[in-house]
Amino acid sequence: MYPGKRLKKELELVYITGGNKGSEFCMRGSLPKAKVRGKMVVCDRGVNGRAEKGQIVKEAGGAAMILANTEINLEEDSVDVHVLPATLIGSDESYQLKSYINSTGRAKARIIFGGTVIGKSRAPGVAQFSSRGPSYTDPSILKPDMIAPGVNIIAAWPQNLGPSALPEDSRRVNFTVMSGTSMACPHVSGLAALIHSSHPKWTPAAIKSALMTTADMTDHFGKPIMDGDRPAGLFALGAGHVNPERAINPGLIYDIQPDEYITHLCTLGYSRSDIFSITHRNVSCHDVLQKNRVSASIIHRFLAGDRRKMMKRRVTNVGRPNSIYSLEMKAPEGVSMRVRPRRLIFKRTNQTLSYRVWFVSKRRMEDKNTKFAEGYLTWVERSSSYRVQSPISVTWTSTK
Repeated sequence: MYPGKRLKKELELVYITGGNKGSEFCMRGSLPKAKVRGKMVVCDRGVNGRAEKGQIVKEAGGAAMILANTEINLEEDSVDVHVLPATLIGSDESYQLKSYINSTGRAKARIIFGGTVIGKSRAPGVAQFSSRGPSYTDPSILKPDMIAPGVNIIAAWPQNLGPSALPEDSRRVNFTVMSGTSMACPHVSGLAALIHSSHPKWTPAAIKSALMTTADMTDHFGKPIMDGDRPAGLFALGAGHVNPERAINPGLIYDIQPDEYITHLCTLGYSRSDIFSITHRNVSCHDVLQKNRVSASIIHRFLAGDRRKMMKRRVTNVGRPNSIYSLEMKAPEGVSMRVRPRRLIFKRTNQTLSYRVWFVSKRRMEDKNTKFAEGYLTWVERSSSYRVQSPISVTWTSTK
């Protein structure tokens, strides 16, 4: 993206390789001015910053730039603010473009603004740079919890820095385009504040539950959310993509009491003295571990020799009184799953009910291997269209 005049004229197109080290990435000092001056330069993504590549092309006398995705980036479309006319192409297009350059003695190209197109691309999707689970330091929780908008976000920008964030950029703007967790996190924070304003007595755990159990698992075409060229799994998607309208009115919530955080510390192997330093309470983990944690996701590890596990969950009705929720579930591959009861009958708002889930492993343990399987457990209230969905992750590990 270049906030200035559009480049309509045709330019000679060059892709510098085999010369100075790093020339294909347009690294500083790698572009020979005699070959670049007045031309459109193809720069591979990677190594240095995307906007920095444009600055280096400009300093070498280049008139425009094409950023070319590599296999790592696939067809990911990242919008950047550049200091010269520039565009981005996917990895498939980059192979075609380089083949064209190699096939002719004088390749030419021009950048044409094709207008704004709405609703054609699939969204949301998991960005290539998005963090992935599982959490090896805390395998009892699902990571990521959920995903949120974080690609090509129009964000507020300080006046002491140019929109490309380069020191050479003297332009000043109120907004620029950014991507990353730095953009996804404010979206979720704002949604949490929105839910809190509607339900000021809810705990942080209740708010998190509302966000997770109402998240979308499909894109706006009704198809599975994609992670690159394949459907996203739980360790890329978490509970799904946040849905503000549904999260405000989730139907049921999984709340967490303070003592259940102590249970979690015991699960992680904290010693009595460690827990005392945090809680200022003498706690017996042997007694605490007989309890069950409450969360919006259901995570279980089958250790060596394990075949069967029961978990207890409780949910609170924050929707209508006299509500009946029916069970829908998809058991993880290699696991048989039983839930009792199969219906939750709430007579009043803020009533809490419990259910139990039994997992029985049907898979043989393989030494030195860790395997994952995923499923879902959903409580459905058909008269009001509530769908309260919990992701399920099951792990087999050969170590105790």
